[in-house]
Amino acid sequence: MKKLFSLLLILLMVTPAFGSTTFADNAVKAKVAESSTFFNGEEKQSNGFAILGNNYYSLRDIAEHFSGTSSQFDITWNKKNNAIEIITGQAYTPEESGGSKYYSQSSSYSATLSNSKVVLDGQLQSIKAYTIDGRNYFQLRDLAAKIPFELEYDNKLNQLAMFSKVPDHAYRVKAGAPVESNAESSNFPRWKSTVESYLVNNSDGTVSVIEAGKEVAIETYNAKYELTATQKVAYELPLFGGFYSGVKYNYIAFGQENREEDNSKEVIRIVRYDKSFNRIDSVSVKGGESYTVVPFDAASGRMAEQGDTLVFHTSRERYTTEDGLNHQSQLTIIVNTGTMTVTNDMGRFQKNHVSHSFDQYVLFDGSSHVLVDHGDAYPRSIVLNKGDGKSYSEVDLFQIPGRTGANATGVSVGGFEMSAGNYIVAMNSIDHSLVKDYTSYEMVGLEKDQRDVMLNVLPKNSLASASVNHITLAKYVGTDRIASIPKLVKITDDKFMVLWQEFDKDNHPGDLKYVFIDGSGQAAGAIQTIKHFVLSECNPVVSGGNIVWYTNSNGSRLFYTIPVN
Repeated sequence: MKKLFSLLLILLMVTPAFGSTTFADNAVKAKVAESSTFFNGEEKQSNGFAILGNNYYSLRDIAEHFSGTSSQFDITWNKKNNAIEIITGQAYTPEESGGSKYYSQSSSYSATLSNSKVVLDGQLQSIKAYTIDGRNYFQLRDLAAKIPFELEYDNKLNQLAMFSKVPDHAYRVKAGAPVESNAESSNFPRWKSTVESYLVNNSDGTVSVIEAGKEVAIETYNAKYELTATQKVAYELPLFGGFYSGVKYNYIAFGQENREEDNSKEVIRIVRYDKSFNRIDSVSVKGGESYTVVPFDAASGRMAEQGDTLVFHTSRERYTTEDGLNHQSQLTIIVNTGTMTVTNDMGRFQKNHVSHSFDQYVLFDGSSHVLVDHGDAYPRSIVLNKGDGKSYSEVDLFQIPGRTGANATGVSVGGFEMSAGNYIVAMNSIDHSLVKDYTSYEMVGLEKDQRDVMLNVLPKNSLASASVNHITLAKYVGTDRIASIPKLVKITDDKFMVLWQEFDKDNHPGDLKYVFIDGSGQAAGAIQTIKHFVLSECNPVVSGGNIVWYTNSNGSRLFYTIPVN
């Protein structure tokens, strides 16, 4: 789309309550504008007219559609000064009556010059205006820059796009293809799904967005967040199971269902690529060796590496058991990347068995891999396993009340990292004392699903449940706010950031909150607030001295950055 600055710019309308003086001898013809109007990626109805070759649109429509964004503004009528007063930064106050009038595209209307004043934040503005049926329409060549908001026009589609002001330290960017929303939600799923949005800090000062759609799309941005390269990788099997950027190689897991329980059928393929996504080789997992009917079922699916060892920690729906059911549990695959072979037993019950496992994380601590799962039955806890694939030390980090196997647990995990001396898990939790019963679909008696933002901190030298330190970073239960599942980002061995999104009682996104913590999980300062930042499924990374992530919302992609110092 071309910037609207190349066009004759847009104008706005005010309400019948706003007075005006007209000059009949200056009357000109007005036709209903034919351009469709989009606000932050969403098409919205806005009254507009074409007058003498210029487009004019409703001021109140613009104010209503931008309300709640960084470009919100309110409108009042100052009768004494015969002026329309615009106050930026304030939520729009809708009309008590009247509203927009219908205008036919097949009709012509009379527009006359208006002498109504426009005052923006106390400053008189010189803006040419017209009046139609007692309503004032104003040109916003200057006002668009002063409120401000962005204007773009697609001549081919005849679409007018308006975007709210980009906050400081955020960047609206181009994408290689239409984007699908990945913005954080105030809803808490009973189980996770495969992560489809990734951000990679490359070694050359660029970052790459990796997204799984019909294909795996890779889009690279320079330090100014300008799109510099795009490419795509085709799926090798129908299901996407996860992506990992290693030291030397990239890995993508693909899979397919095996409802027929064919022991020889390939159910998972982990493909290795070089850093330019040229395919190198792969390793396969078959149905019989993994007891898998559906790979990646209720899985987030994450990978980690140490030397020539790659661990893929995911889940699967297993072969039919004696009770006639296909039970779900974690699946841990250990690969020797020197030979691209699987080195561990993937049988029905692995040594780190978790059933059901509704979220999975993996890190390496030296030569041992450390796993975190969100279990609802065996065990019913946020559970950590440390081992080598043959034996594990198991620790319940957070025991979850309720019936064994009830899918509704009232907790969600958002991140797993480690410091020099501790394992740290970021999560949220309801007040379990408010729940009368847990089923696979609801928490009976809980009126509102509000959750406090928490950390579970386990000392590396004391792998026991009694050693876990439960730290509440922010309380939301009983307030008028909802906090999203938190993110956890490692900056150094003794510095981390926890981030979460606030939502109001109507589930509208509000402020971003973040706090720095040290290696023992203690807050290193007060909780900070940033308005108009939006979290997403993408886990933030450290790049160029900033915490960085991207969010797709309403067809638009923004990068957000927070300095680490």
